[in-house]
Amino acid sequence: MDALWKIAVRNVFRHRRRTIITGIVMMVGIGIFILYDSILAGLDRLSIDTMVSYSSSFMKLRTPEYVANEAGTPLDYGIADPEAAMATLAKAVPALEALAPRTLFIAQASNYEDAEPALSAAVDPEADAKVFGLASSIAEGAWLRNGAGREAVVAAGLAKELGLKLGDGLLLSARTVYDNENADEYRIVGIADDSLSLNGAPSVYLSYADARALLGEALPITEIDASAPRASSLETALAASAKAASLAGAALPSLRADPLGEFAKEYLAIKDSKQKASYMIVFMILLIAAVGIVNTILMSVYSRVREIGVLRAYGMTPRDIRSLFSREGLVIGAIGSLAGLVLGGALVLWSRQGIRLSAFFGGIDLGAFPMNGLLYGEVRPATYAVGLAFGLLASWFAARIPARRAGRLDPAEALKFV
Repeated sequence: MDALWKIAVRNVFRHRRRTIITGIVMMVGIGIFILYDSILAGLDRLSIDTMVSYSSSFMKLRTPEYVANEAGTPLDYGIADPEAAMATLAKAVPALEALAPRTLFIAQASNYEDAEPALSAAVDPEADAKVFGLASSIAEGAWLRNGAGREAVVAAGLAKELGLKLGDGLLLSARTVYDNENADEYRIVGIADDSLSLNGAPSVYLSYADARALLGEALPITEIDASAPRASSLETALAASAKAASLAGAALPSLRADPLGEFAKEYLAIKDSKQKASYMIVFMILLIAAVGIVNTILMSVYSRVREIGVLRAYGMTPRDIRSLFSREGLVIGAIGSLAGLVLGGALVLWSRQGIRLSAFFGGIDLGAFPMNGLLYGEVRPATYAVGLAFGLLASWFAARIPARRAGRLDPAEALKFV
């Protein structure tokens, strides 16, 4: 360590009170930034996890013809041999955890007085429960059972619209695979929380046995959904899903395998904008800290006029004086930034234990997020690097202003104070 660094470090610790105050401002600013970014990333992950658990799944397998006409949920483009397709898929993509068939269709749901259109799904209750999270998240009642007969699970929003409750009868009418209309009555055995269903998730769930009784025995399976173990981060999950879809497409070229990223692309498109907003927040916080550094170093300059005169008399150039005070600012910034990383890491560690959304956001309506769910902060190493770099740079630039003032002091005038 050269002489200038030694003097800079000594001066920083000599003026402890000013150093501590400025360091605390930086520590809190960087710590809050790291936590804020972790929470934002956690919300992104929760949104995608909710999508995976209740509508899109980790990966979806359908026919290209179905995808081209999916807005109308057609029953004309089913998977030819779904059992063989699932066997091939399980072998080609060993990372998959479970597979489940689904068939979406449009029905009219009625309480015998009023009717509402409802996106509906025919499912294998046991297999579906292994891929999706709906079975373990029913707000009232229970999930469907194989062989029970005439059972339906409905979304809370649809039940409210029709004034239905658990145990009531639900009349469903729909166009069958034979292109005629049919209707049947079902008993509501479960009501699903709307917050657990993103846009595009079904409002009514039936077992395949009940759906075939309504729509025809030739009812096809229009999609195969897959689940996988939860990845350590959102980026890892997206990459793993894309890889799984690529392997599935190669093994089943007649079908189309869509990864998670395909269903989340609109959400992911706005994720970067939210991240830029988080950087603006830390910029404002660190700007306040930078003002504190300017004040600290400037006060140091005015209180050390005699010292500066002596240093100049010993042969230090104006450039050396500027460098000395700039280094003092950098040392203060390094102390505050490193303390901020420690604080941010501790806050992220706390958030990793799980934050109940109802406690964190109060009564704010979060739309698709389950209020009884847990938000887990995400560890993002890049955020720590950004916080440290920004803190050091802000400190160095802030110290340049008083450093110039110190460098311009006339040694003869400064020595008058000796």
